[in-house]
Amino acid sequence: MTNEQSQKKAEPRIPAPEDPANPLELPDTEWFRTNVPCQYTCPAHTDVSNYIGLLAQGRFDEAYILNRRDNLFPGILGRVCARPCESTCRRGLLDKTIRICSLKRSASDFRSNKFIPKRATITNKKTIAIVGAGSAGLSCARDLTTRGYKTVVFDMFPEPGGMLTAGIPSWRLPRKVVQNEIDQYFAALGVEIKLNTKIGQDILLTDLMKQFNAVYLAAGCQLPATLGIPGEDLKGFEYGLPWLKKINYHHPEEAAMGSRVLVIGMGFTAMDCCRSARRLGAKRVDVVYRRTQLEAPVEEYEIEEAELEGLHFTYLASPVEILGREDKVIGVKFIRNKLGKPDAKGRRSPTPVVNTEFIIYCDVVIAATGQASDNSWIPPEMGLVLRKDGRPVVNPETWMTNIPGLFAGGDYTQGARNIISAVADGHKAANSIHEYLSGQKPPLRRSSHEIMEAWQRSLDYEKIERQEMPRLLPEKRWGKDARRNLEIEVEQGYTREMATKEATRCLQCAYNILIDSDLCIMCAACVFVCPEKIIHLVYLKDLEGFQEGDEYPVDPAMANAQTLLLDENECVRCGLCVVRCPTQAIKMARFNYSDPKAHWYVGEPGLIAPIPK
Repeated sequence: MTNEQSQKKAEPRIPAPEDPANPLELPDTEWFRTNVPCQYTCPAHTDVSNYIGLLAQGRFDEAYILNRRDNLFPGILGRVCARPCESTCRRGLLDKTIRICSLKRSASDFRSNKFIPKRATITNKKTIAIVGAGSAGLSCARDLTTRGYKTVVFDMFPEPGGMLTAGIPSWRLPRKVVQNEIDQYFAALGVEIKLNTKIGQDILLTDLMKQFNAVYLAAGCQLPATLGIPGEDLKGFEYGLPWLKKINYHHPEEAAMGSRVLVIGMGFTAMDCCRSARRLGAKRVDVVYRRTQLEAPVEEYEIEEAELEGLHFTYLASPVEILGREDKVIGVKFIRNKLGKPDAKGRRSPTPVVNTEFIIYCDVVIAATGQASDNSWIPPEMGLVLRKDGRPVVNPETWMTNIPGLFAGGDYTQGARNIISAVADGHKAANSIHEYLSGQKPPLRRSSHEIMEAWQRSLDYEKIERQEMPRLLPEKRWGKDARRNLEIEVEQGYTREMATKEATRCLQCAYNILIDSDLCIMCAACVFVCPEKIIHLVYLKDLEGFQEGDEYPVDPAMANAQTLLLDENECVRCGLCVVRCPTQAIKMARFNYSDPKAHWYVGEPGLIAPIPK
């Protein structure tokens, strides 16, 4: 059998959670935590291994569908995800981790159509109101709508998406991608989204509680953190999120701008502010952070890109005063810091160093040091229990507040984090709301597996170098038109060839070899063919615990019996042992960890919908 024939025969299909479980004893969630860390580290538990396997075969449509099942916005998250999965990728033990996020985008970029969903059928008389059309709110709305509930989403912004549209500039996340995966998708699905609607002003929360059977608060973090220093009332001083809203909602002329812009902070919002200011014409942009670059919440490549664009960074400094003249900003006084001992979260706290003040002169100051929940629209007479910082208190298991039928989640209760965490929160809230309204507990995720009848990888997969994301050269990222500059996407995405190459690098950790002891003749052929030397033929008597009988039989007759041991952590899933085994005792199996209610299928071209029960 040729390598091409073997690969074709072994083509994986999209996991069908409704398939009956194989009688094999399946691994528990702890196995997935240690053996498929990318899937387990992802807050939404996206089936990373399988969608990358599909991409390696050029099956972009199916990879996109599999992505959408868990993370909801493949095209969006493929550009702006925090990528917690990549930090645990086991390919990094060999050389460099897989660019999982970039591959997610490729699934979206090269799908053959827009995958307009079938309109969901309303089968339940109970209705749900969702406050906030951001990641958590939309995730919850999708799940509940496909379960047959009438769901109405309320949002104060002119466009759905929450921070996806209000807080992320178009040069990082093109609006056409958002419109496709949010506006068009949710409209086709039948989710009603009422925009430009402020709760507490256009409609009261108490009225929503009367009109709907359940309400989910996913309003995000809309209040910018203040610096608490003199000068924040000067003209030319702005907070990061409000400043971004002006340029993202097509009113850049309302955003404070000057030739010298200073940004305080080092998070995602700060990076979007400083790099956007450069595109709007600032000749010099300074970024000041109170800790070192090592403690910065953004990744190193983000800082490198900003430096390529001519931005300047100053570390270990905190603002003391915004300086002004005639009510206008002229600069900021800072003091140098040194890092003290780690705090409760493990971060080293900055401590001011006396007599180290210095000034950075500027026309505009943008403070981007965090956001908080806004509860001004919640009537006090409702009696909603809040934390000291203003976030609603929720049951960590059900996401319900102290008021029956009132749920809350996402950044609104957890604090400002990242998009994929908010998506995961929305899934959890939908399960809890469904249980509250129906009395039915949602099924737990379960394990399943599928034997691959043939398995043989490309022999050079371990030699393929990581495919770096193509980016525009700095001189091509902006021109004379400021509005146009904000629309030029920096990251250009993989080509099809690059995507399949990068996907081929994946070790496919969700795959594992199974050894049938009834067929194994202990010939050790697999031991000799293994390139990583991770299969061992050993005597039982040499195994730890044999003498004590803790894990192995103590019958002396078994002392000289042999067994095969496999180090799953070092296995690279090359499949050579499967090919070499003379008795076919070794099989390659793909393990899945999925939600039985995630019934998705590939239908007619252009259609994707939940499988009806």
